[in-house]
Amino acid sequence: MALSKRLEQVLHMIPPCQTVADVGTDHGYLAVACIEEKVTAQVIAIDVNQGPLESAKRFVKEQKLENYIECRLGDGLAVTTAGEVDCAVICGMGGELMQHIIMVGPELLNTYVLQPQSHRRELKQFLVDQGYGIVKETCLVEGNQYYDMWLVQRGVPSVYDELPKESMLWEYGALLQQEQSEIWRQNIQRRIKTLQSIVQHMRDTAKSNDAMEMMQQEVQELQNILS
Repeated sequence: MALSKRLEQVLHMIPPCQTVADVGTDHGYLAVACIEEKVTAQVIAIDVNQGPLESAKRFVKEQKLENYIECRLGDGLAVTTAGEVDCAVICGMGGELMQHIIMVGPELLNTYVLQPQSHRRELKQFLVDQGYGIVKETCLVEGNQYYDMWLVQRGVPSVYDELPKESMLWEYGALLQQEQSEIWRQNIQRRIKTLQSIVQHMRDTAKSNDAMEMMQQEVQELQNILS
């Protein structure tokens, strides 16, 4: 089974290690790819829902990888033990849920690969407060959806250590700004156009208010990080 572009990129961000926890494994495609591509020696594939976990178990069995991948039902890293996992991969969920998954584990790991769908600012600030560096960021578009992925390592300095708390780059990516990829620029330009359209509609309907001023401020800040 070929990985999606998103999961392929996530796979390439996992550093070589002994044991990866694939949290929210779904059908187990990433877990299997980790073994087939020799990224890691063992995978613990975890899902909170029985249905997806059974799908993962079937797929692992089809690939004859039961000796390398263990499927566990439960609340994220809470079903692991201290010293068992080197890196956790958490994809396709909100930043608040990711914080919960990290904190319910028996220990804070040295490495995470994260692909959040929301609350990027809050998740990054939480990670920095816990002593982590966001050391790599990449982004792509798949099926008209924008995704960004991060490699996070404990005790490693990063540009976020000195970033002001109010900076838009917590949301849009300080490392991505340095790279200035076309995908990243287009994502921000789309956001600017959306905000400008809403502001214009408010003007046309004489609904000028604090929300409109905040949107105008956001447009200005987004234009600043593009330049």
